[in-house]
Amino acid sequence: MSKLDRLSDFGRVNPGLTALDANRNWREEHYRIWAFDNQVYGPVPWPVLLQWAEEGRVQRKTWVFLEGAQEWRVANQIEALHNRFTSGETTMFLQRQATEEGGIAPEELRQFPALATLSNSDLAHLLRLGELRHAQPGEVIIKRGDPGDALFFILTGTLRARIFVGLEKKELAEMNAGEIFGDMAMFTQSARSADVVAETETRLLRVSADSFRLLITQSPSAAASMLFGIAGSMAHRILDDDLRLFQREVPPGLM
Repeated sequence: MSKLDRLSDFGRVNPGLTALDANRNWREEHYRIWAFDNQVYGPVPWPVLLQWAEEGRVQRKTWVFLEGAQEWRVANQIEALHNRFTSGETTMFLQRQATEEGGIAPEELRQFPALATLSNSDLAHLLRLGELRHAQPGEVIIKRGDPGDALFFILTGTLRARIFVGLEKKELAEMNAGEIFGDMAMFTQSARSADVVAETETRLLRVSADSFRLLITQSPSAAASMLFGIAGSMAHRILDDDLRLFQREVPPGLM
């Protein structure tokens, strides 16, 4: 099924500008956006659509659904957006990343709460400083005792954390796309506390400690947002660990 056929499932497709557009109040509309990753996002209000156009997340040929009119049209057919589109270096870089084999689309990064609010410019900084890694099932990504010199964003796939007690292997946790690992050791500059092994074919974005220091210098807003999001994730993990420890140590009848 073509993209145009799938659009028609949502509502009618407008082939061009209409006479009604002259009197349309774009600010009262809500919009859905068919993004690079072939997903529909929204509904979002007019200010968000403007912001996304200025950041390059919505481009002239991006399909946009008007909730009130119940129709799809390309963004260039929304007259009030005409002077908002960008075609700068950042947009071109992210477009190449999204379409090249082995590249990373911006929306893949926005699946992480720590990155969800970053602008396209901040995401481009992160991609330039990071390293895309592919792992096959059974491949060891990090080993217990190794230096904590990087953190990892899981783009696709599943991994497991494990330790060996004597000759016995103990599985600690399963990690999936949208999760981060290696952050605790990197920020505390300590050794890895466990092995992390790929369960399935996996794609990862590796950001080294040196790269993160560069990000703080080159894009403080991106680094601040990431730190805030990662700190929240770390806090939740610590709370979960404390709760599991409490549940093991306290008899069920006393809880």
